[in-house]
Amino acid sequence: MCKKIILKMPLWFICLLLRKYRYGESKLSYKIRYICYKILCKSIGENVKISPGVFITYPENIIIGNNVSINEFSIISGFGGIKIGNDVSIAHGCSILSSSHPYNNNQIKIREGELLKKEVIIGNNVWVGAGVTILYGKNIGNGVVIGAGSVVTKDIPDNSVCVGIPAKVKKERFDCEGF
Repeated sequence: MCKKIILKMPLWFICLLLRKYRYGESKLSYKIRYICYKILCKSIGENVKISPGVFITYPENIIIGNNVSINEFSIISGFGGIKIGNDVSIAHGCSILSSSHPYNNNQIKIREGELLKKEVIIGNNVWVGAGVTILYGKNIGNGVVIGAGSVVTKDIPDNSVCVGIPAKVKKERFDCEGF
């Protein structure tokens, strides 16, 4: 019922609903966020949980797979495009950025340069730990674990465990006995 009503609403009203329910913790708030982003995103799968306080910009450039959780106070900036695979857990306080400022021309102020865009791709079965930042143009392989507080500045191969600033591969996932 709720979905049918929202589908008939204009986009400006859908954005207004998101603002109203962005911080809601009720089942209704989760459902409204999901339905709104289902309309606004390029594609969004089933069983996607968008927690309170999540900000998603340029959703029309974002593809989210099935069984994805995006937890509290994460920011996903889709200006350059973002693809999130299936079975991905994004912990609280993460930033996924698909754009950057140019800084190599001293004739133009950094903030006035045209934004650089590069798609971020996150594979299937990935755990992005709390407070992780993924910079623009990075590819995260399947089965990856990124430790809390890491900053991803390079692509990460499949089944890796990586941590740090910048994030570095510490081991293969199946060789883990703890850190």
